[in-house]
Amino acid sequence: MPGYLSQLAERAALQYVTSTSGTSLPSQSMLRNYMMRVYQQQGLTGLAASLPVAFLNSFASQAKADTNGSWLSGLIAGRTDVSGSAYLALLTSDPGRAATATDLAAVEVSATGYSRQPVTFSLATSPSGGGSGTSNSAAVIYGPFTGSSGLGAVVTHVALSTVPATGGGLIAVWQLDVPVSASQNENLMLNTAGLAIGLDSWQS
Repeated sequence: MPGYLSQLAERAALQYVTSTSGTSLPSQSMLRNYMMRVYQQQGLTGLAASLPVAFLNSFASQAKADTNGSWLSGLIAGRTDVSGSAYLALLTSDPGRAATATDLAAVEVSATGYSRQPVTFSLATSPSGGGSGTSNSAAVIYGPFTGSSGLGAVVTHVALSTVPATGGGLIAVWQLDVPVSASQNENLMLNTAGLAIGLDSWQS
């Protein structure tokens, strides 16, 4: 099922896209998050393969000369990089592209056995026909919902957030093809590749 990007995610994507023109640069946090994703999915070799040769040569020379480790320690000290993790929330209605953390919390389900689940996405496809997309690389499972009323709500949408609990930034939203619920001790599962998102999914 296709989804849409939130305004927050669109701004981040636009910042990155416009940086390729040479007129501006993406923020450090955005670059670090992107590099962390590449590192998590492709390892150190995969990350190094995407970096300029001149940078690698310069870094290697500096690291080799750093015999007491003070240079590398200085780079690491005080850093609070985010992990790049993303979490999927179950919703009872569409929170809207401009939704805040409070708006998201107002439509998120609450049931015994429910919690946001971590989700991973495949690397984005190369732009083709004006767009580039990605989808979840593994199934996402919720529950079992152990309360007497089960899930106690009908899920119509799912949302991608930056934190594992209430709050956090809203990245993207999908409307389910068919609304779902669950009885006591049942689970819900979103299939692999069930969540599609791409730059061609932007909405006006």
